[in-house]
Formats: sequence, structure tokens, C-alpha cells
Amino acid sequence: MLAVLITLTPGCRNEVIDCQTAKVGIAVLPIINEKTLWNATMELLESAYHLREFTREWLQNPKYSDYWPLFTTQDEWTIVKYVMEVLRPFQYWTLWMSMRHTVTLHHVITVCNDIFDLMNGLM
Repeated sequence: MLAVLITLTPGCRNEVIDCQTAKVGIAVLPIINEKTLWNATMELLESAYHLREFTREWLQNPKYSDYWPLFTTQDEWTIVKYVMEVLRPFQYWTLWMSMRHTVTLHHVITVCNDIFDLMNGLM
């Protein structure tokens, strides 16, 4: 909801970019993506996580106080970070295999072992 409000409203868009001025090299906006692919969801989570402090600063403007309840809590950000850690190797291996122009079946055991090792470490 906040991403839609920020991205589609010119005034909000400019204010979010202003929050980032002098703090980052290139100001960015939240990603709005309607694809249902899991890796698109990963990109949305990474974008939101990266912009969390700027979004908080933007919401401190009194004219957006009605939207403060939509801001993610610290516990929710912790969960988002954990989900990103779990999904990152899947994203890596999916992109790695999809870029190959040859048979990748012989890599399956290596990929699965890497993912299982990561899951064991996260648990």
C-alpha cells in the first residue's frame, strides 16, 4: 500500500527522494511489480528492506500520519530479512541455471546439496 502511494503520487515520490538526498548516491523508489514470480517477490522485499529507513522518515511528515499504521514493525522487518536469507540461494541458483545454454542436469546434486546445507545452517 505504501509503495503504491509513494510511487503513484508525484508529491510523495519527490519527498521520498528528498529523504535520500545526501545519504545515498542514487535515490530510488519502491518497486511495484505485478508479476507472480517468486523472484519478483524477492526483488520487492529487497527494495522495501533497503528503503525502510527512508520510508520511516517520510512517514514522520504529519500529513502522512494516517499511513503510519501501515509501516512495518521491527519484528516484521526481522522476518522479512530472514525470508530474504532463505530465498537468496534459490534466486542465485535459479538465475545461474537459467543463464546456461547447455544441459544443467549434472549440476542438480551440487545445487541441492548447497541449498540443503544453507537450510540446515539457517535452522
